[in-house]
Amino acid sequence: MANPRLPLLPLILDTVPPGLRQALAQEGIPVADRRRGPPEARFLLFDSQGRPTDPPGAGQVPIDVDVLRKSGPGDPFVRLTDQRAAGHRWPIGSLELTERVARVDKRAVRRRVLDELRKLIEMAGGIWLRLSAFPFPYRTAFHFRIDYDEYDPGDFRRTLETIAGHEHATSHFVCGSTYEPVPEALARLRGLDVGSHGYWHHTYRTTEENLRNVARGIEVLRAAMIEPSGFCAPHGKFCRELLEALDALGVSHASEFGLAYDELPFFVPGSRLLEIPVHPVCLGLFLEAARTLASTGKRGPSPDEAAGAAIEYFQDLLKARYRAGEPAFLYGHPTGRLGRYPQVLKAVLETVGSFGAVWKTTMTRFADWWRLREQVRLTVVRSGESYLAKAARIPFDYRVGIEYCRGEHVALLPLSDRVISFSPESLVYEKRSARPSAHHVRIDRPEGLRGTVRQLIDWERVTPVEEIAPRGWRNWTKRTLRRIWSP
Repeated sequence: MANPRLPLLPLILDTVPPGLRQALAQEGIPVADRRRGPPEARFLLFDSQGRPTDPPGAGQVPIDVDVLRKSGPGDPFVRLTDQRAAGHRWPIGSLELTERVARVDKRAVRRRVLDELRKLIEMAGGIWLRLSAFPFPYRTAFHFRIDYDEYDPGDFRRTLETIAGHEHATSHFVCGSTYEPVPEALARLRGLDVGSHGYWHHTYRTTEENLRNVARGIEVLRAAMIEPSGFCAPHGKFCRELLEALDALGVSHASEFGLAYDELPFFVPGSRLLEIPVHPVCLGLFLEAARTLASTGKRGPSPDEAAGAAIEYFQDLLKARYRAGEPAFLYGHPTGRLGRYPQVLKAVLETVGSFGAVWKTTMTRFADWWRLREQVRLTVVRSGESYLAKAARIPFDYRVGIEYCRGEHVALLPLSDRVISFSPESLVYEKRSARPSAHHVRIDRPEGLRGTVRQLIDWERVTPVEEIAPRGWRNWTKRTLRRIWSP
């Protein structure tokens, strides 16, 4: 029989999968690891597929999380930590946008698993209360990530002119090899939130090459008197060899849609690197899709019309993120895209400006907030018809909010003191619709012999041949083929 004196939160974790730990941390649900001694809270989560566990303590309610594996295809806990990428397609009007992104829609998996867990806990007399993903009183956050792959003076200037007055909502990631020859451009970025995009625009298959490439990109920025913060990988690619390089360099946060997209931030398992996912569709995909359609002889949208379709798409996406109370993190490139069609970025910024409770922030500031949020400790007990929430490690830099959930309805209230009391019946609720604004499908096309070989040897034409390290069969093969096929 449950002990009513035991706190309803935190949830006590015993032998639960890493994927569930990650999802609970993202959600902001108070948890604590099981320790020897008297039970510390009412609900004990364990996995019957894991190692044998001790029986629950007196008055504890055990919940076997193995039942959550029935909530969808495959093992959801494995899917939540999947690090593979695959091609995806977004059909939008006559256009077909394609990009290689994370193989698993981790946001959908997380929401499904935690929704089932919430129902189990509520049926057992518990509550679903979480730390808000954003500082109080915001219901969402926005930032625009700009990736500087190439340099065009006109496009560079027009992009910076477009974001004038909105710099606090942008982050800038610079490819070192492209911008090293133009110190005047780097000087324009001083004072902004600037991170590294590597030196050569490529993510390598070895830790050593990634370490050299990322470090060299950081050195270019420091030589320009810019202290970089964060990293985003060329083409959004992620691999363990890149993670090892970022960890070795002490990079605090990164953003690779090849690992996750449209999702709350999370710490990569086994690392202190914070991943901050973005939406993987950018203006460039609309323009490329229009060019591809035109190359087939079919009548499709002009570049200006494709940019107009992008505006409509991003406006709908931003409104959906705001309704859902989820982060709206977008990205794009200045060269031939944002700089050539500044109306797209203007429309995005105007749309966000029409929202009443959106936190416009840089990626670095959001990463700082997320680390402080992770440290907050919350205990919730029942007191008659009300609840008492006791907090520890509340940050001084931000106001923290807590969200009391009833299905899709959420009540947001400030964690204004170390102990607050609230009654669910006296709260004001709003519906948080989490339905996706844009549908996409995974493309499971066979790579073919050519595609397989390209992946096997890490084929690319970005790194100069003389800079490809002459060691290992992969680099030896790539160097040889690059010399044979050099223009």
